[in-house]
Amino acid sequence: MDGITLRAPAKINLVLDVDPLGADGYHPIRSLMAELPDIYDTVTVTQSDRRSVTCAGVAERDNLAWRALDALERHIGQPLPLAVVIEKQIPSETGLGGGSSDAAATLKAARTLLWLPLSDDELEQIGAHVGSDVPFFIRGGVQWATGRGERLQPGTTEPCWAVVVREDVGLSTARVYEHFDRLPPLPRVELASREFNPLREARNDLWQAARSLVPGLGGVAEVLRSAGASRVLLCGSGSSVAGLVADASSAEATAARVAALRPGMWCRWSRVASTVGPTTS
Repeated sequence: MDGITLRAPAKINLVLDVDPLGADGYHPIRSLMAELPDIYDTVTVTQSDRRSVTCAGVAERDNLAWRALDALERHIGQPLPLAVVIEKQIPSETGLGGGSSDAAATLKAARTLLWLPLSDDELEQIGAHVGSDVPFFIRGGVQWATGRGERLQPGTTEPCWAVVVREDVGLSTARVYEHFDRLPPLPRVELASREFNPLREARNDLWQAARSLVPGLGGVAEVLRSAGASRVLLCGSGSSVAGLVADASSAEATAARVAALRPGMWCRWSRVASTVGPTTS
């Protein structure tokens, strides 16, 4: 096998509860993360005589896929002369996890291509050195994430679809969290023991902070509501916003209304993963 191509899906945080800044400089979180399998980058990894990572708009050594190969090389103790080509469809700085998903896909492809004897658990541990969301993308499906996001437990949700709209202004995660720290603490919301219902219970503690930095997010949320979304929430730390609906036909209709209300705005729709396990290949 000379090469392998994988889809690297986006994700949505159906719950993002953020605790105050800890002594280690990080915010402990509790998040229900789910893949968006119909919104994805394409990652191709081939054997080569030297390492390279090609991705439009991202410098080679700044790409998380490059850092993923760094971490994998340290773990196995040998160089990995692989060529990685990433075709981007997931915008950067939108809270959809594109960079982390690309890194996870690179690790999975390298393991398969080179027949590396690494378990999923080992691959997740390697991915955790690259970014907190990388272990989620290695495991896939729906997962409850705690700690910095690297501790995972399987989750399930009632089925739904997401219509994702991107605000033109990107938001860095660090900037949103810095602003979050200036806001009054939010009350904790306890979760029921039954299956999670995104159309009633989805939420994101970072919404106020992101909207304060980019006021236009409020208008994006109103467009989604006007277009038929049952519930609207920020994706990760922004700057994209998702409108949740019950089924595929509602998602298609909502996306069409968004296009009519805001011509030219980036808008995609996808099934939301509802069970554990990868939803793409």
